[in-house]
Amino acid sequence: MSMNKQPTANDRQAVSIDLIKLAKFLLKYCWLILLCAAVGFCFMQWRSSRVKVADTYTAAGTMYVYNSNPNMINYGYASTSDIKSAVTLLDTYMEVVKSNKVLDVVAERLAPDYPTITPGQIRATLSMASVNETGVVSVRCTTTDPQQSADICNAVMDVAPAEIIRVVGAGSIEIIDYATVPTAPNGYSPARKNMIGALVGAAAAAAVLVLFFLLDSKVRDASEIEERYTLPVLSSILREKKESRDPSEFRLTGDSPMDQLEGYAKLRMNLMYTLVAKESHSVMITSAISGEGKSTIAANLAISIAMSGKRVLLVDADMRRACQRRIFHYSGKNPGLSDVLVGSCPWQNALISTDLQELEILPAGTVPPNPTEMLDSPAMHALLPQLEQSYDMVILDAPPVNVVSDAFALASSISGSLFVVRQKYTDHRDIRKALRQAELGGLELLGFVFYGEKLEHGSSRKYYDQYYHKYDTRRKKDAHRPERDSEKE
Repeated sequence: MSMNKQPTANDRQAVSIDLIKLAKFLLKYCWLILLCAAVGFCFMQWRSSRVKVADTYTAAGTMYVYNSNPNMINYGYASTSDIKSAVTLLDTYMEVVKSNKVLDVVAERLAPDYPTITPGQIRATLSMASVNETGVVSVRCTTTDPQQSADICNAVMDVAPAEIIRVVGAGSIEIIDYATVPTAPNGYSPARKNMIGALVGAAAAAAVLVLFFLLDSKVRDASEIEERYTLPVLSSILREKKESRDPSEFRLTGDSPMDQLEGYAKLRMNLMYTLVAKESHSVMITSAISGEGKSTIAANLAISIAMSGKRVLLVDADMRRACQRRIFHYSGKNPGLSDVLVGSCPWQNALISTDLQELEILPAGTVPPNPTEMLDSPAMHALLPQLEQSYDMVILDAPPVNVVSDAFALASSISGSLFVVRQKYTDHRDIRKALRQAELGGLELLGFVFYGEKLEHGSSRKYYDQYYHKYDTRRKKDAHRPERDSEKE
């Protein structure tokens, strides 16, 4: 499959948001959201107990402002123009009410009950507004004393109409409702405040998680690769969780998990099908960056092909950082590919045998000063056909394409390359860069190999574990035991 067939639509898909995956991501970290909600709840509760904020009370009364004969109002003859004129005068009325001349009169009326009150204090507690853009005006007063709020509001309503008419000289005002003493303080109850704190904490945690989700461009599952790129995913390989850092612990054996064996078997079969029309049967395993598991995939693919009965040669073409010697435990001092290419050793004498009769390894050899030039040399191009004549399959473990250009030196001598992508490690930006590099370097990519610890099967993990176990012929104890639930298959 040629890289020049990759459409530009994939770039648009790269910035799209998968809401289902986002929901799963949030559910995965729902414990964090609940924890932040609990922190917000406790914080508001602590704040309420420690920070004493005086409750405030608001008393409100209503007046009607009109710009025509007041006797007509009771009979429903107020015109629309009269109401609009009253609303227009409202701003003027508000300024008149808050003037010192009006508030001085209000303060004198309140003096018997509140001797220290001043016009400035009254002005700070007052607010006026039109009710739904009509001629009805709401007069509101807010203080820490409910009785004082009602008294100030009513005093203003008693004084304001006459003063407004005297100053403005237009319109008139009629009191509709006097203010009553408020029975409940403003704001929310302590329980409601605590709930608001919990909601704010949960929302903040969810927002941070969504931000991390959008900024995280690591590959999460194989479906992302299939959606964003035209290259197929030839197989998804299970990466076992091991505490040991010994690469040989990841080597495929007959006792490996059933789904891991089947993953490599699927990769082997898909690779064979891809190579049907190819004249060469040399395949390179590479990746975008280091640490994605390409050497492990190369070794285990070679083992899987050897298990099927075909003769396989695994070539460690990563002469800069040879990894196969740590997987198969052979000495790094053995002659290898670099020694063969400089003519100091025939390739037949550099081979290393393995536990599988059908699998042999050509190690990297001595570290050369110019690996790229050696891989692009006439000696290398002449070596590969010789190897293909002796083996059914030649697997080359090559360096990452985003790090060095060694892989491109082999592009013209091989059938193609498999591109390893590791779950939650490989970045989509690195993949796109590698694909561009491969297109420019003439490297044909046959497909992706997804390597991860949590594989998506489209159903429950338990379901697949049961059926992998049922089809595992290695269960010698149950090999001849009749299936009780055979009718369910």
